[in-house]
Amino acid sequence: MVTDQSEESRDSIRIGLSRISYFHNVAPAGPGICTVCRQPSRSEMCDRCTSTRDALDGLTCDYTFFMSYTDGWNPSGRSQSAQTMRLYKSSQPPARSVTDVHLLTNIVTWIHDGCIRDTELGKEWDTATYVPSRTQRAGHHPVSKVTTNVARLVGDEPSENSARRISRKRIQVGGCDAPRIAAADRFAVPDRVRPSIEGKRVLLVDDMWTTGTSMQSAAAALKLAGATSVTGLCVSRWLAWNWEPHVPLLEKVTKQAYDPFSCIAFDRCCDVPRG
Repeated sequence: MVTDQSEESRDSIRIGLSRISYFHNVAPAGPGICTVCRQPSRSEMCDRCTSTRDALDGLTCDYTFFMSYTDGWNPSGRSQSAQTMRLYKSSQPPARSVTDVHLLTNIVTWIHDGCIRDTELGKEWDTATYVPSRTQRAGHHPVSKVTTNVARLVGDEPSENSARRISRKRIQVGGCDAPRIAAADRFAVPDRVRPSIEGKRVLLVDDMWTTGTSMQSAAAALKLAGATSVTGLCVSRWLAWNWEPHVPLLEKVTKQAYDPFSCIAFDRCCDVPRG
């Protein structure tokens, strides 16, 4: 039962996160919604995810979690969610866009970390990595900074004379340069990284899911390198107003402000984490 104190905490968090209320809550998996990518689907798994799974011989993410929807190609003009994600991915992203993406990542993974754990039957991640891009960038890769804002990883920062329990590793692009194509050789696990992947449960982070082939191809590369499980965690799932099957869902989710307590794993509204 929600106490008055926790309800006050909820309201305080909602007010504090009003700056990212232009994102949209993700629909729970179930009738009409793909269990993998959370887009409209006539079956449990949409045609796109089915073809991706088949192309990768089933070596896809064991679990996928999305923090938000982004609405693209809005007929009224570019939406704020699409604007933020596009600018965030640019070569010189504005500080506001970066801050909003990091804020969204941190607070949502803090609120729903227990939900993710419940979905994964309490099993812990051993290693965290992210989906790399072929675009060369100066400094840190933007998704690496998103990864460092995942609440469970923030809480795993070592104190003096201790080590991280969840290792952070970097995979790399592979020999196949084919965007939108599901192929394990689009990515590669360096030999020096393999000991942290073989027999391990891996968290794989990305910023945007459009077709899902990048994250799923990276998951396949990790599994071919020996990962026993891959959890895909994505900041936003791209929906498009110019694709007719997405329109009814977009009309529904854009009517309400983003609520960080709307669960990313189950069909429920979650409480303020305890402890």
